Amino acid sequence: MDKKPVLIPDLYDFSTLSGVKLSPDSRYAAFSVSRADEKKNGYISKIWVYDRKQDMCRVLTQSGSDRIVYWEDGETLILTSARKPKEEKEPRRLTRFFRIRLTGGEAEEAFTVPEAVGEVLDVRDNRMIFRTFTDFDKDEKDDKKAKKGYQVFDEIPFWHNGRGFSNGKRSALMQYDFVSGEVKNLTEYPFEVSSASVSSCGKYLCYAGAPLVGQRKRQSGLFLRNLETDEVKTILPFEENSVGQVQFLHGGRVFLTLNPFKDSHSNSLPYVLDLRAKELTALKNENVAFSGMVKDGERIFVCHDHYSASRLCEMLPDGTLVPFALPQSMTVMSFDVKDGFAVFSAEALNGLQELYVYENGVCRCVSHVNDSYTESHEILPVDAFTFKNRAGMDLDGFVIRPLGYDPEKTYPGLLEIHGGPKARYNPGFNHEMQAYAAQGYFVFFCNPRGSSGRGSEFADVTGKLGTIDYEDVMDFTDAVLAREKALDPNRLGVLGGSYGGFMTNWIIGHTDRFKAACSQRSISNYVTKCLTTDIGHLHNLSQMETDPWQDFDKFWFHSPLKYADQVKTPTLFIHSDHDFRCWMSEGIQMHQALVRFGVPSKLCLFADENHELSRSGKPKGRIGRLEEMLGWFDTYLK
Repeated sequence: MDKKPVLIPDLYDFSTLSGVKLSPDSRYAAFSVSRADEKKNGYISKIWVYDRKQDMCRVLTQSGSDRIVYWEDGETLILTSARKPKEEKEPRRLTRFFRIRLTGGEAEEAFTVPEAVGEVLDVRDNRMIFRTFTDFDKDEKDDKKAKKGYQVFDEIPFWHNGRGFSNGKRSALMQYDFVSGEVKNLTEYPFEVSSASVSSCGKYLCYAGAPLVGQRKRQSGLFLRNLETDEVKTILPFEENSVGQVQFLHGGRVFLTLNPFKDSHSNSLPYVLDLRAKELTALKNENVAFSGMVKDGERIFVCHDHYSASRLCEMLPDGTLVPFALPQSMTVMSFDVKDGFAVFSAEALNGLQELYVYENGVCRCVSHVNDSYTESHEILPVDAFTFKNRAGMDLDGFVIRPLGYDPEKTYPGLLEIHGGPKARYNPGFNHEMQAYAAQGYFVFFCNPRGSSGRGSEFADVTGKLGTIDYEDVMDFTDAVLAREKALDPNRLGVLGGSYGGFMTNWIIGHTDRFKAACSQRSISNYVTKCLTTDIGHLHNLSQMETDPWQDFDKFWFHSPLKYADQVKTPTLFIHSDHDFRCWMSEGIQMHQALVRFGVPSKLCLFADENHELSRSGKPKGRIGRLEEMLGWFDTYLK
C-alpha cells in the first residue's frame, strides 16, 4: 500500500504523550495521550495505563479532559477533570478531583478544593500541599474592577503569556485539609514561589522564591517551613542568591541549583545543602540545564539537553551524570523512575512520540499510540550531520529532503530557525517541517551558537545577537547548499518564531539571498521589546547587558527595525493578539516599515492566541498559520 504524504490537516491524526507517573509499587505507569479535535477546536486528553506485569498499555478514561494528579494507592488514581461543569453560584477558584480504580468502573467525584490547584507536592496525613497561581484578594479586586471598568497596574510584569493579566497575582503554596475542607496559606502575599519540596517525613517544606514588590527580579532565596509549628526560617537570603530547583533528600539535606551569574544564558549549578550543619557543598558541574528531575529514594534522576538529544541520567552523589543507554538522538519528554525502573515518553530518530521503559540497561518501546499514523504516512528521514562554522567549530545541522526526491531535479528550500535562543532542534518528528517537505521543499535547520545542549559558554550570545549567531546560520546555509546539489540557491526561504522571528527579521535586513520570509511572534525593536513584554525587563535587558538610557545605540544596533530600509525580501508576519512574550507591536512595526519601503508584506494577526500558537494554540489557528505560510512560500518560491 502506498503511504500518504504528511499534510497540514494531519494535525488531527497523531497524538502526544505527557504526565508520566509510576504507581507506588511501580507496577503501573499512568500517562496522558492528547490529540487535536477539529469539532471542538481544542484538544482531547485521555489517560492511559501501562501494566508492567502484562507488558501492555490500555486506555483508562474516555472523558477527554482528564489530567493525572497523583496515585492514591497502587491501583487508584486521583484526577482533575471537566466531567462536571461548575455551577453558576460556585466560586471561580475551585478544583474538582476524581478517583478512578484500575480494576474497573467510572471515575467518581472524590473531593473539591476551593482553589485553583496547580502542582500537587505532597499528600499524606489528611492534607495536601500544592502550588497555585492566585490573587489573594481576587474577589475584592473583581468588585472594584467591575465598578471602575478598567484595569490598574502597579508592578512589572503586569501580564504573563498564557496567564493574562498577572498584576497582584502570585505563585503560592497552600495546604488543603481533607477533614475540614479548609485551605491554609503557606506563603503570603507578596511572596512569589519558584520551586518547592516536602521532606520524606512530611514535617518540613523547603521552597525557593522572593517577595515580588514593584518588579520581578532574578534574586531568589531558600526558606524552610516547619509544617507542625508554622515556623519559617530563611536558609539562603534572597537578596544574595538566585535559587532554582529544590529537592529534599534524606538526613536533612536539600539538593538545589544556583545561578550565581543571574543572567539569561548561564546554566544553574548543582549544590547540596546540609540544613543541620548549614553547609553548602558544590557538586561536580557538568554545565547542563535540567529540564526535569525525579527523586527515587536517595537517587536523583534528571533529563537535560545534550547537543540535539534530551538525555536521561542518574546524578551520583558528587554530581556526576551517568546517562542511560538510550538509542542515539532519542528525545525524552516526560519521565518517572522507581526502584531503578524508568518509564518515559520520547521521540526516537525520525519517530513520533511513544512510551518507553528502561530496565537493566535495556530500552523498549511499549506503546503503539501513533503506529497507525506512522504506518500509513511517509515520514521523511531527517539527515543529521555536523558542519564547521567560520570559527572552526563543529555545529549540528539537519536536512529533510522533499517527498519524491530526485537528485536530477532542483527544489526550493526553507531554512527554519528555532526560538530561545537557548533552545535546540532535534531529529524527531516535526509536523510542520514534514508538511513542507511533502509539498516539495528541502527543509534545513541547525543549532547555532546561542542554543542549549552544549553548556553556558556555547549558549552565550549576550550582547552579540545578530552577529556570531547570524554567521553560524549563514555558514550552515552554505554547507547545505554544498551538500545538496538539488537545492536551488535562487529559491530559498527563511522562517522562525520568537528568537527565530528576530533572526528572520535580522536576516532580511542583512542579505537578499532569501527570496521569501516568514517572521513569527518576532522581535524587531529591542527598545519596545524590553519595555512592553512579560520578560522584557529581565531576559531582554540581560541579553543586552545594558538598558536604553545607558546605551541606546546598542539597543538600536541589535534591532532588526534599524535595517528595515535595506530589506528587499517579501515577508509574511504572524502574530497573536494575546502574545505577551513578543507583543504584537513587534511584528506591526516591521510590517509597516516594509510596506513603507515598498516591500511586499502581509500581517496575519491571530485572535485570542498567545506565544504558544504554533505549539498549543487552537487547532484551527495552528492549521491556518501553516496554510498562510505555505501559501506565501509557494507564491514566491515556486
